[in-house]
Amino acid sequence: MSEKIKYVAFQFSDLLGRMKTMIVPCNPAETLEEVRSDPIMTNGTSVDGSSVAGLAQVEASDLRLRPDPDTLIELPYFSQRVAAAMCFVQKKADIGSSAYYPLDGRGILRTVHEKLMPEYHLKIKTEPEFYFITADGEPLDSGQYADIYPAAVGQDTLLQIATAIQDMGMKPRVAHHEVGEAQYEIEIAFADSRVMADNIVRFKNITREIAQNDGFDATFMPKPFEGLAGNGMHCHLQLWKGKKNLFAGDKPGELSETGLHFLAGLLEHAEAIAAIGNSSINSYKRLVPHQEAPVYICWGYMNRTALIRVPLFSDPQKAAMEFRSPDPLANPYLLFSALIAAGMDGIKRKLNPPEALKGDVFHMDSDEIDELGIRMLPDNLYDALVALAGDQVIRDALGAEVIDAYIDLKLDEWEEYINHTVTDWEWEKYSEA
Repeated sequence: MSEKIKYVAFQFSDLLGRMKTMIVPCNPAETLEEVRSDPIMTNGTSVDGSSVAGLAQVEASDLRLRPDPDTLIELPYFSQRVAAAMCFVQKKADIGSSAYYPLDGRGILRTVHEKLMPEYHLKIKTEPEFYFITADGEPLDSGQYADIYPAAVGQDTLLQIATAIQDMGMKPRVAHHEVGEAQYEIEIAFADSRVMADNIVRFKNITREIAQNDGFDATFMPKPFEGLAGNGMHCHLQLWKGKKNLFAGDKPGELSETGLHFLAGLLEHAEAIAAIGNSSINSYKRLVPHQEAPVYICWGYMNRTALIRVPLFSDPQKAAMEFRSPDPLANPYLLFSALIAAGMDGIKRKLNPPEALKGDVFHMDSDEIDELGIRMLPDNLYDALVALAGDQVIRDALGAEVIDAYIDLKLDEWEEYINHTVTDWEWEKYSEA
């Protein structure tokens, strides 16, 4: 391996939340501090926005990447030393300013934070799930929840990933085999939402990189296998002002009034959030009853059948709520922006949620659900996009330009699948009719 850092990977994401990278040479450096003072960290580099999904049209494609020095790390698992920095996307004319490009999710999250909660910050803990798969796209093992090697064939790779993300500045809380065959999870500890969004993009990239180095692959597809558990990305939320957790109630284990308002805002805008948090056609094959994924828009203390679960806590500073519907294909910058917009709308309007659900909503009959006024999440991407298009709060917060671009991108995906794609199911169902 080279003794000095000679390259910097300028990392950013497309509108779908997928990592993109431009690698540029730097002055040979022994340390990251030397890289930080390199002119390239001020100058950034150009990028063709029209070649990145959802970023720009051909006629206005000349954009530039502005590195964020606070995100500078050294990448593991390279044959030579390579530094990396997350970047903001800017119009070339805005270089040297703090302006954000209106279709850059990273800039949008910063704008939403600055505009809607300048005195607060949202901390998020995430639980991204994924499957290790063979070259043929089959589950790598047949292990079950909390299994270890040899049942969990991917355990060593899982530990490599956990070590790598620690080296990249993340804090894994627990790594384990999940319920599905060859399904794994690494829980990433609470961090500011702006940091966590970067973490998720980097986590997904390094997970697949390490898996492929070990001779197989990883998929974050929400429902990769019929009959097996889907991949979720539960988001635990805390709202802080200085050193105070604003979700902490007066009684142990209960949310504060502010926390309940925030929760009510999430419930109010749940259908629109689904279009961002459950961003694929495949996402809605995970969001079905009795599959350990939420379907009904309700909440409860310690209730895993609800959309929002308030975990047990005795220390008020650990008060949190778990938003359970998102999956790992979501663009984390847009998702966290939508969660902030919805929650702060609840606080602004002093919305109150219904009573906490105490029973298993999956075992309630339709009359009982109707009587409680419980709505359902959209059951397909198109209906979720319609909800997003009509949600003025989220549209105003994230910006009409990015919402329209995102909806157009996803409607193209919907039309391609519905009107053009012929699936194996259709062959089995109709080929001999």
